[in-house]
Amino acid sequence: MRSELYRGMFLSVTEDKSNKVTDYSELSNKSFQIFEYWIYSNQIKDEIQITQEIINEIQIGIDYFQLNQTNPNLFDLLIKKFKNQN
Repeated sequence: MRSELYRGMFLSVTEDKSNKVTDYSELSNKSFQIFEYWIYSNQIKDEIQITQEIINEIQIGIDYFQLNQTNPNLFDLLIKKFKNQN
């Protein structure tokens, strides 16, 4: 599940599907859509758990791909976008 989540979040925005994200223009939106699907497919049910699980998964994914070094605002953007939807 986690590896699929990361692929959907980070690799779907590149043409060559490599581990390098070359275009950040759609990353936040695509990332949010993945999490939205994950939530509404009943993978996570409790509202408090949803927020914490999403924050944890985003941070793990960012650390895994070292995106915090190339785009330090990504984490904050995703969290703000998620919180604004609730």
